[in-house]
Amino acid sequence: MSPGRPAVSVVIPFVGDRAAAALLVADLARLELRPGDELIVADNTARGMGAGAIPAGARVVRAAAKRSSYHARNAGADAASNEWILFCDSDCRPVPDLLDAYLAEPVAERCGAIAGTVTGNPEQGALIARYAQARGFLNLAGGGEGPDWRIAVGANVLVRRTAFREIDGFPEGIRSGGDVDFSRRLQRAGWTIARREAARVEHRHHEQLFPFLATISRYAAGSRWLNCRYPGYSPRWPLARQLALAARDAVVLSARGRGEQAAFRVLDGLGLVAHNVGYLGGNSADRIAG
Repeated sequence: MSPGRPAVSVVIPFVGDRAAAALLVADLARLELRPGDELIVADNTARGMGAGAIPAGARVVRAAAKRSSYHARNAGADAASNEWILFCDSDCRPVPDLLDAYLAEPVAERCGAIAGTVTGNPEQGALIARYAQARGFLNLAGGGEGPDWRIAVGANVLVRRTAFREIDGFPEGIRSGGDVDFSRRLQRAGWTIARREAARVEHRHHEQLFPFLATISRYAAGSRWLNCRYPGYSPRWPLARQLALAARDAVVLSARGRGEQAAFRVLDGLGLVAHNVGYLGGNSADRIAG
């Protein structure tokens, strides 16, 4: 435990069905909270969360202007009362001592955010989930790295409210890429991003093919948006040669009886196609109907 750590406001953007809400309730029940900590669920659903879907002790804030996790995070942050705000996604399971792990060490005065660790959920056994874990999909220890700056992933990041307000939070109206943009603007404003590898959450990957490919496509749309804002940062993945290599490897591995590795290379190829399709698409978030 971290003696005397400051209180934290935990903000969870949520959009999902009853099953997803039930998992959120179970995940948040794991968190070790102290007096002064608060749980805020930013409800990004079309019609609002049902009463039975709300985690015990949590306050629900409606975020219904855009179908966007960034819009929901901003709405949750506006309702937060503490100087430190933890953003964590609803498809992530936190370690119980997550808040203490973040604040176990002194924080520098100009530290605007602390990047935690995102790993795969080891309990998932489906092929798509195993592939995502094997390829390090969203697996980040203490945030990613840019050439001269650090990336804090919105799925698990502790942010200083003063810094958050100074740069006007996450960019709204987009579907993907906001984490990178937020991190870059934060550091351009003179704030730093620290890392805490022990502050860990386990991300639940999609287990069906089409939702997984749709996620890659959405990330690709965000990559193109980022490449326009920061030229050269995230160009489109090369397709033809890499697709041919994936197909060749899949055939060779299958002939050698290495079925799972062959399937992974097929998924590599499908991911390349999904990325290239998504890269041509728009990144604007839709308004929520209903």
